[in-house]
Amino acid sequence: MNRPQLCSRRHFLHANGYSLGTLALASLLERDGLLAAPVKPESVSGEVRYDLLPKKPHFEPQAKAMISMFMMGGPSQMDLFDPKPLLTKYDGQKFPGEIKYDNLAQVSSKCFGSPWKFEKHGECGMEISELLPNLSKVVDEITLIRSMTSGVSNHAQGLYAMNGGRSVAGRPALGSWLTYGLGSETDELPSYMVLAHPGGLPTFSGEHFTNG
Repeated sequence: MNRPQLCSRRHFLHANGYSLGTLALASLLERDGLLAAPVKPESVSGEVRYDLLPKKPHFEPQAKAMISMFMMGGPSQMDLFDPKPLLTKYDGQKFPGEIKYDNLAQVSSKCFGSPWKFEKHGECGMEISELLPNLSKVVDEITLIRSMTSGVSNHAQGLYAMNGGRSVAGRPALGSWLTYGLGSETDELPSYMVLAHPGGLPTFSGEHFTNG
């Protein structure tokens, strides 16, 4: 028979410190008259519902909905959208600059250039890999961002940054922000859905798709 584990005062404060802080913050904001008015749910046939219907914004939005394809473990951007001429130049050679290693036991300092060829397409001259022949036909209709960077190199933190905007867990996910910005047309369907790969959700699973 397993005995229930007792929770010490120190363990309680360590595990719930952030929660206690939010209670104190709410009290201070209420005292100063800065606390937002509570959202009052509607009661329909005894069921509590919140009004998520789209509200008239300050500016008329162009986007009505969004589909985000988050492909963990997909092909590298350097093989698809982002050619690296210097990486190709130093292919097979030791990297000439300084490397900040994350795991010394599992790394190599040799450069590995993309084995795929890139060509310019469309009026904009966007460089696309030969792996994407169909996408190369519509490059003038898409926006390609190559300036995004991350301060972390680990999988879990990188996933948090991609889906929640920060490298730590507990932030509202992209779908939650879309619901906040665009609202939901009906209460009969979820405001956003996550269609998981048959192999399962990414590392740390549901933490990437919450409202924070």
